Amino acid sequence: MSSVPTLRDIPTCDLQRELSRREGVQAVFLGPDDKLTKTVQGPAWVTVNRD
Repeated sequence: MSSVPTLRDIPTCDLQRELSRREGVQAVFLGPDDKLTKTVQGPAWVTVNRD
Protein backbone atom coordinates (compact mmCIF):
# COMPACT_ATOMS: atom_id res chain seq x y z
CA MET A 1 0.00 0.00 0.00
CA SER A 2 1.54 3.34 -1.05
CA SER A 3 1.40 6.31 1.27
CA VAL A 4 -0.43 9.46 0.28
CA PRO A 5 1.95 12.43 -0.09
CA THR A 6 1.39 15.42 2.15
CA LEU A 7 1.37 18.96 0.78
CA ARG A 8 4.86 19.37 2.21
CA ASP A 9 6.05 16.69 -0.24
CA ILE A 10 4.62 18.43 -3.33
CA PRO A 11 6.87 20.95 -5.12
CA THR A 12 5.74 24.59 -4.91
CA CYS A 13 5.59 24.86 -8.71
CA ASP A 14 3.08 21.97 -8.83
CA LEU A 15 0.95 23.54 -6.09
CA GLN A 16 0.97 26.88 -7.92
CA ARG A 17 0.02 25.25 -11.22
CA GLU A 18 -2.92 23.44 -9.65
CA LEU A 19 -4.16 26.48 -7.72
CA SER A 20 -4.04 28.66 -10.83
CA ARG A 21 -6.48 26.27 -12.53
CA ARG A 22 -9.10 26.69 -9.82
CA GLU A 23 -12.22 28.80 -10.15
CA GLY A 24 -11.89 32.05 -8.22
CA VAL A 25 -8.08 32.06 -8.38
CA GLN A 26 -6.25 34.72 -10.37
CA ALA A 27 -2.59 34.08 -11.12
CA VAL A 28 -0.36 36.84 -12.49
CA PHE A 29 3.26 36.17 -13.48
CA LEU A 30 5.80 38.97 -13.05
CA GLY A 31 9.28 38.84 -14.52
CA PRO A 32 12.38 39.98 -12.59
CA ASP A 33 12.01 43.61 -13.73
CA ASP A 34 8.20 43.82 -13.54
CA LYS A 35 6.28 45.63 -10.81
CA LEU A 36 2.64 45.38 -9.81
CA THR A 37 0.52 47.71 -7.76
CA LYS A 38 -2.87 46.28 -6.95
CA THR A 39 -5.81 47.24 -4.80
CA VAL A 40 -7.68 44.25 -3.45
CA GLN A 41 -11.05 44.40 -1.76
CA GLY A 42 -11.68 41.50 0.59
CA PRO A 43 -12.38 38.99 1.53
CA ALA A 44 -9.28 37.70 -0.21
CA TRP A 45 -6.02 35.86 0.38
CA VAL A 46 -2.89 37.33 -1.18
CA THR A 47 -0.03 34.87 -1.64
CA VAL A 48 3.36 35.75 -3.10
CA ASN A 49 5.23 32.77 -4.53
CA ARG A 50 8.84 33.54 -5.41
CA ASP A 51 9.80 29.92 -6.07
